Amino acid sequence: MKTQNKFFGIVSLLGFLAYGSLSAGPTIAESKLKVESGKMLFTLVKTMAGTDSKMVGLAKQVSGNVDMKAKTFDFTMDITLDSFALDGQYKFANDRMHETYLESAKFATANYKGTILSYDPATGKAKVSGKMTIHGTTKDNVEIEGVVTPSESGSGYLLTAGFKVNLNDYKIAVPDIKLAKVSEIVELKIKLELKSAK
Repeated sequence: MKTQNKFFGIVSLLGFLAYGSLSAGPTIAESKLKVESGKMLFTLVKTMAGTDSKMVGLAKQVSGNVDMKAKTFDFTMDITLDSFALDGQYKFANDRMHETYLESAKFATANYKGTILSYDPATGKAKVSGKMTIHGTTKDNVEIEGVVTPSESGSGYLLTAGFKVNLNDYKIAVPDIKLAKVSEIVELKIKLELKSAK
């Protein structure tokens, strides 16, 4: 009898865990959502004397919208100096980055407009494809894959995603000075809190 009870107990536990894993992502009931708050971490690799180091910065102003019915997703990021800057030991390079490379006085925002290709509420995994505009240049077929989870506040959703951009695609000159070179590939990680647009 004890063995039978133990067996049913294990089966019940496995069933609960399986159900829990299938319920990992939220079912999005609202058809229209807006970005309540958002941040983006960006990382560049600098090579100096054969040694790589990471230059990390933060974009603090992100806005956008999601329409689940129309299957659209868009966001706009402020890339002016006050909102988009390197941290730590590379802070000194911010003025030059904005004036010489990003030309943020002229191109103050970066935009993404995409179509939702898939969303799986069982896992929270989402995939979009669209157009990214940076430095006044637009690149088509930019895919972003991310995960949607319930937000910490419990009143919305949290979208986290990571993707890479090539500076050459957006006609941004890659810093290449005598002693150091910066990679043309920039790694981006976004974190957006989504809430009902009503």
